[in-house]
Amino acid sequence: MGLFPTGIVDLFEIEKLMKDQFRWVTSWYRPLSRLIFGDQLSNANRQFLSADLKGNILIIGGGDGLDYVDFAKTWRGEYWELSNAMLEKAKTNLQDSKLSFHLGSFSSTTTFDWVLLPFVLDTMSDSDIRELLGKIKKQLKPEGKLILSEFFQTKNFCQKIITKLMIWFFKFTASHPRSNLPNYEQWFRDFGFELVEEKKWRNGWIRSQIWEVSKERPSQ
Repeated sequence: MGLFPTGIVDLFEIEKLMKDQFRWVTSWYRPLSRLIFGDQLSNANRQFLSADLKGNILIIGGGDGLDYVDFAKTWRGEYWELSNAMLEKAKTNLQDSKLSFHLGSFSSTTTFDWVLLPFVLDTMSDSDIRELLGKIKKQLKPEGKLILSEFFQTKNFCQKIITKLMIWFFKFTASHPRSNLPNYEQWFRDFGFELVEEKKWRNGWIRSQIWEVSKERPSQ
């Protein structure tokens, strides 16, 4: 084939690597997470899930997909991930599912019954959160549910320090834009969602929540 096609392929690979800011921590993100938090982050991601989830499922920022292996054989929908390294792991881990896998920022015309946001909003700027929730709101079916798992603001001194260290770490290693945690509940209420169920760990520092579109008032 000669050098030209190979060069083009190499350029595509280089471009993917440059965009994949999370590639540096792909291999040790989960071991590090378990060292600090045990299984609590995985438990938060899995809290409200089952193999019986019906309809189209949207997963944004699901990482390597390991938290969904026990359920995903019966799932169908879309899996979106910014990190190519993480997406390749997810394709392997969830190969028995009916999910389609997509690299990049969420952009789809499909409507969904379930939306999963696993520890992803805390990596996004306010403007990106606003844009994402606007898209999700348009494509979540009227009776659909959104499952959020996240770190929340805490008054505990040690937890505050760990939160600051995590933010600094991912700002340094993955160029995440935030310097604090978002006010998730305010964001969701502003977009016309209401909280219907919640599970807390570590006095509310880690939470898993189910949100649905409010029937009582209009939203943005």
